[in-house]
Amino acid sequence: MTKFDYTIFKDNSQSEFKKACKLIERSFPDAKKNKLLIDVYGSTIQTYTKDGKDIDVYDDYDVGAVFVKSEIDLDNIFS
Repeated sequence: MTKFDYTIFKDNSQSEFKKACKLIERSFPDAKKNKLLIDVYGSTIQTYTKDGKDIDVYDDYDVGAVFVKSEIDLDNIFS
């Protein structure tokens, strides 16, 4: 269940997507990085699992933004 949503960048950006992923990796070095998903429209989703909770980073071409949906509070990273 997603509890926290963060808009990282109000347009598609592979570099902003990578920056968001790096911030999560630095903040949670013990989180499991799952396989990168790429849908048929070119949107990318990177999921991390930490203590049984998911953090999903999106570069979504349908929405036209880079955003994070998380079961963990990431205010200290993305605010």
